[in-house]
Amino acid sequence: MVVLKDKVKIEDGILHMQLPEEFKNKIVEVTVKIANEIAKKLMIDTIKVDTKKWKFNRDEIYGN
Repeated sequence: MVVLKDKVKIEDGILHMQLPEEFKNKIVEVTVKIANEIAKKLMIDTIKVDTKKWKFNRDEIYGN
């Protein structure tokens, strides 16, 4: 399996991409996603936990 990854800015709603010669007369699968979209789905930086008063108890974790 050959995978090509490229980032392009779509201004006219049409995707233009040059493919290698080995792709000629082959069926290709194209997946398009918006850059940084996955970060929004994972909700990165949306949950904040205050750890200022939290104390680490090594004996409790390791059972010593």
